[in-house]
Amino acid sequence: MLKEAAQSGMWLCFKNLHLVTSWLPTLEKELAVLQPHENFRLWLTTEPHQKFPPILLETCHKITYEAPPGIKKNLQRTYEGWSPQMFEQGSPFKAQMYYILAWFHSIVQERRTYIPQGWSKFYEFSYGDLKAGATIIDVLEGNGDANSFKWDTLYGLLETAIYGGRIDNELDLRVLRAYLEAFYNKEVIAGHKQLSDMISLPNSRSIRDYLMLISKIPDTDSPSIFGLPYNIDRSVQRFNTSLVIEGMKKLQAGSVENVSFDREKWQEILGPLIKLWNSLYRQVTDKGIP
Repeated sequence: MLKEAAQSGMWLCFKNLHLVTSWLPTLEKELAVLQPHENFRLWLTTEPHQKFPPILLETCHKITYEAPPGIKKNLQRTYEGWSPQMFEQGSPFKAQMYYILAWFHSIVQERRTYIPQGWSKFYEFSYGDLKAGATIIDVLEGNGDANSFKWDTLYGLLETAIYGGRIDNELDLRVLRAYLEAFYNKEVIAGHKQLSDMISLPNSRSIRDYLMLISKIPDTDSPSIFGLPYNIDRSVQRFNTSLVIEGMKKLQAGSVENVSFDREKWQEILGPLIKLWNSLYRQVTDKGIP
């Protein structure tokens, strides 16, 4: 496939190379002897991995992608992946349940900003969890109203099999359970209770109504949305700062044989620290925290 694409000038993409690091030396050898067409382009996608060959990494133009933070951006990404037909072919109740799922998904993901107070560790809540939750809503919908919906079944599946299946801390599991009970209930569906101070569900199955609702959410999240105290930002900044200092101390304590300059190694060590420092700086400037 690689040789054929190189000869014909096609574009080729190899995805998730962190899963096949043992094969990457073979890829390096193939690229070394390759005589490609001038229009040929090879795209490689990977997550950070210690065994990724530094020579292959050095020969590539590197692009790093990180999803923008915040509940609003999270909801917008979710709805970009959902089609209008997904809403319009169902009932208003089903559309409301989809929005609650998207809100719940964004809350548990963005709460990771406040580790270790938000969650005790970083949990890999993913798009697969969101997709599984939508499938469960489709199956349990019943007659398309809150009275016939199987709430207990939804609680059990989300808590034990999907989102809760990633959690190994009892206190974190209690937080997840509290979110489920607060968001997924008849009072929220009926409009008697809000998801937060700013969110009241529309009784509609039009995706435009929900996109308009999302557009009104502030770009910057308040800790109160997650049920956290307002002063938690300072605690998180102190924690992140301690990580930076700890990392710097490890660099200072390096042995003599490690002092020799190795560009890839130093980039690997310093990259997360610089990224974390820039994140702290942005939080201070955006929120005006002294």
